[in-house]
Amino acid sequence: MYSMNRTRLVGAALFVNFYVRRIFRIYPLSVLAVLTAVALHLDSGVNGIPGLSRVASIPGWRIFSNLFLVQNIIKPGSIINVLWSLPYEVQMYIFLPFLYIWVRRTRVPVKALCILWVLSVLGATARDHLLVHTTPGSLAWRLSILQYVPNFVPGIIAFALPAIPKIKSFVWPLFVLTLVCIFSLFPNGRAGWALCLILGFAIPFFAEIRTGWLRKISNRIATYSYGIYLSHQFCIWLIADPLAPLQLWIKMVILIASLIAVPIVLYHFVEKPMIKVGVELADKWQALTADLTAARQSNA
Repeated sequence: MYSMNRTRLVGAALFVNFYVRRIFRIYPLSVLAVLTAVALHLDSGVNGIPGLSRVASIPGWRIFSNLFLVQNIIKPGSIINVLWSLPYEVQMYIFLPFLYIWVRRTRVPVKALCILWVLSVLGATARDHLLVHTTPGSLAWRLSILQYVPNFVPGIIAFALPAIPKIKSFVWPLFVLTLVCIFSLFPNGRAGWALCLILGFAIPFFAEIRTGWLRKISNRIATYSYGIYLSHQFCIWLIADPLAPLQLWIKMVILIASLIAVPIVLYHFVEKPMIKVGVELADKWQALTADLTAARQSNA
């Protein structure tokens, strides 16, 4: 929401700018991760092992769905187990520009967003009930994204609320940790929906963190977070399989080093260049649209 707000764009330009940037931000690295797993004959969840392990082959339909991040719709499962969440993020991005325009143009009250959250909860609950009476492959079965909409809507609420930073920033980590502990005690979807709603309402009341060293560290982690997310299973597999005969302390050194180095390399050689391509394409389309609009107005 804030990324769209910073562009100051409206109409079709907003949609194209947002979608193009997100495509080049997400897909290049996820495609590389999936193809790497396929090339190494690695898959998740086989032989009862939740992480990556060797397999003889991976079905083509499974590879296809993971490359396009639609495995939650086609339901063949994720080759890299952590990749299960990325399709939901990508699919929610389809709707975010519409929600952004609705919130910004109409100055929609928070009450309306709360109603939207309640409706999303009802939709997710209805899907859960339908699953009991349907077979795999049904529409309800494929619309698994519905169960995560109540987790996303509170982010819209946080964006729409005015910032009133009354709570000191040092309380923020404690607050988030408290929510995590509560979810650990009640690890189910409904608890997650409620905790996300609490989080969404709370965000505008916290002051920004001003501690220099903490901001710098947080910025670095955020910069490499996508690479960490996609690569850490490969790092774990490396010491658990090919390097298994080595002494434990050597494996731990290699694991720590790879967990740090691999995301940095991925960011600078894949992620950052592709983000730049996305920005350039979005800017070129925006400039072209502006020229065409100017030409039509001059002809009129």
